[in-house]
Amino acid sequence: TTLLLLLSVLAAVHVGQWLLRQRRRQPGSAPPGPFAWPLIGNAASMGPAPHIRLGNCRVVVLNGERAIRQALVQQGAAFADRPPFASFRVVSGGRSLAFGHHDDAEFRELLSHNEEFGRTVGAGSLVDTLNRNFSNFVLDKFLRHRESLRPGAAPRDMMDAFILSAAKEAAPGSGDGGARLDEEYVPATVTDIFGASQDTLSTALQWLLVLFTRYPEVQARVQAELDQVVGRDRLPCLDDQPHLPYVMAFLYEAMRFSSFVPVTIPHATTANASVLGYHIPKDTVVFVNQWSVNHDPVKWSNPEDFDPARFLDKDGFINKDLASSVMIFSVGKRRCIGEELSKMQLFLFISILAHECNFRANPDEPSKMDFNYGLTIKPKSFKINVTLRESMELLDSAVQKLQAEEDCQ
Repeated sequence: TTLLLLLSVLAAVHVGQWLLRQRRRQPGSAPPGPFAWPLIGNAASMGPAPHIRLGNCRVVVLNGERAIRQALVQQGAAFADRPPFASFRVVSGGRSLAFGHHDDAEFRELLSHNEEFGRTVGAGSLVDTLNRNFSNFVLDKFLRHRESLRPGAAPRDMMDAFILSAAKEAAPGSGDGGARLDEEYVPATVTDIFGASQDTLSTALQWLLVLFTRYPEVQARVQAELDQVVGRDRLPCLDDQPHLPYVMAFLYEAMRFSSFVPVTIPHATTANASVLGYHIPKDTVVFVNQWSVNHDPVKWSNPEDFDPARFLDKDGFINKDLASSVMIFSVGKRRCIGEELSKMQLFLFISILAHECNFRANPDEPSKMDFNYGLTIKPKSFKINVTLRESMELLDSAVQKLQAEEDCQ
């Protein structure tokens, strides 16, 4: 009797939910997806299907470059929101470029400032996992800058630029009364731009070093190109980048192969939309599967193989079409604003390291690569053998120069 009663209740709940969904259904065909059990949805049967239910939450997973670009680029505004998750509010305090709601006027103003910054020298990350110590560090810098900034002075750095912009927009008679950048948002904005990159860049560097040790022939070719172009009398610099196509091919292949940001921070739809002919209702949570783009066998020959040469054309230059297809910083309105600077930083890091050091696998380490899975895919702690190729003279000279410049400021 008890079992019959329980089955009757579950059946009634399921029928009720089905009727409610039918009543709320919008015109158009929803994406296909697995059967959703009452109460628990299909949290236990994720699979490759693009349309799923996690509990009572409607979710669409965008797989493949075509679907992702059609949604995030061609219909950017419709996919520009974030889900109303309590965890997002806790992490960001409601003032985050990564987690802010797109319908918030102040957020849109923040975003407009940082899109402009990103086109020039911006830095940022898809993974907004900041610790309190760094936030306090940025706040202290903000207070010091605000105290020492003289009226009418030229901005000394990005922090000054934001402070001056906020002061200008807050002045009487300025603007049109619409959204503006308030001074109180400056520390959170700077924290978003620079703080989050700690996690992304450190993860990328771990991958680069692991791949160097796993593929010594690739490391040797990178070093040979550096020695030929840069020589042994100086360190690599950004001006060398156009002349080091294999180094850049190594970076692109490392990002593609690792896909260390496999899924972006969830999006949410601000309006009804359509992707590949499927109807996506307003307020749908949207996951962007970047891994599917970087490991698509239609786009990439033998996608599970690590082969930097795939990014070189027949003349030995970077294949720009293939390079632009690597998806690690997302696309559209919520893409990483610091994509270009992040690539430049990684170029400098790995070029200088490869120019000065040799990296070898530790014989005591297991040959199998293990990972920690979260918002990023990180190699588990590992040990490698590092030796200098020559002396520390160039590195010591560079460090002394940086210290002298810092003392002058």
